[in-house]
Amino acid sequence: MSDLSQFSPWLAEILRDAYRTLSYLPDGQRRKLFNQWRVTMGTIAPVDSFYVAFFRDEQYLVLPYVYDAPEERSPGHQIYGPDRLAAWIKGNAKPYCYRMDDGLLLHRGFSFGDEERLSRDAIAVPLLQPSAHGAAVIGLASMQSYQSGVYDGEVVRAFQWLADGVVRALVREQEDIARESTLFGREALASGPVSVVDVLEAFGQQLEQLRGEIIRMVDGGLSDPQTVLRDLHGLRDRCERAQAEMNDLLMRPSAEARTFLELLTSREREVALLLADDLTNEEIARQLSITVSTVKTHVTRILDKLGVRQRAAVIAKLRPYG
Repeated sequence: MSDLSQFSPWLAEILRDAYRTLSYLPDGQRRKLFNQWRVTMGTIAPVDSFYVAFFRDEQYLVLPYVYDAPEERSPGHQIYGPDRLAAWIKGNAKPYCYRMDDGLLLHRGFSFGDEERLSRDAIAVPLLQPSAHGAAVIGLASMQSYQSGVYDGEVVRAFQWLADGVVRALVREQEDIARESTLFGREALASGPVSVVDVLEAFGQQLEQLRGEIIRMVDGGLSDPQTVLRDLHGLRDRCERAQAEMNDLLMRPSAEARTFLELLTSREREVALLLADDLTNEEIARQLSITVSTVKTHVTRILDKLGVRQRAAVIAKLRPYG
């Protein structure tokens, strides 16, 4: 655990307790891990929205945890462009604060909460995984508030400090999984690119396991309330584990999308990713500081390399399940 002397005594105590809790959460309980992180930050400063996201391939994010007060939202996926907050975090590997640009970068991206109200303060921090070549940005987390001026420098440092702790917990979980696979001969999921078939097969297996548990409950009778409640808690835990496993799978590179992107030049790749972000030719031209005619030329070449006639096919090719 890194030095807590940079924080005031009351905040250092909160962070110390949170770190202990995060460190001892069981493997496979990522929702609880992220939720505890959000709850801890909520004791430090107002939190109206909170999300955790991981980078997958070069164009989109997997969001395993999304909170809009007063409740959690379903996990999801978002395509992001080069001018969005996610790209800024990935490129700079440092926290973003609302006051840096009066929220300009924040409001370009994924919106949360009340659509008629804009966040008036926000922090986004990188999720940094140590490697032999230095820390790699594997994702980001953001907390937002409808109140202005509520996140000072100490809150930003606290958010990043806990982010590092969460990444350590995730790394430890992966190491435990790898160790168990080696010791007990369990077949681990491949770490390479996955296709839509891989995703559907894994999803089908999870559903079949859940179906089997429900059948067992029904066949065993539902007359004992305590037994039913215990079994329902077990199903809930299984759903959370299945959700975590599916998010792991979706965070891997897409085999088809990666192969497609490798066919393109660097400029064509930029255009293709902006196409996937549903930008028009005019918007792409402004984004890349090139002429509309040049954009059309790139789009034509991209379509030819893909062997299709419509832009929608490019978008579909780069979707999360491509």
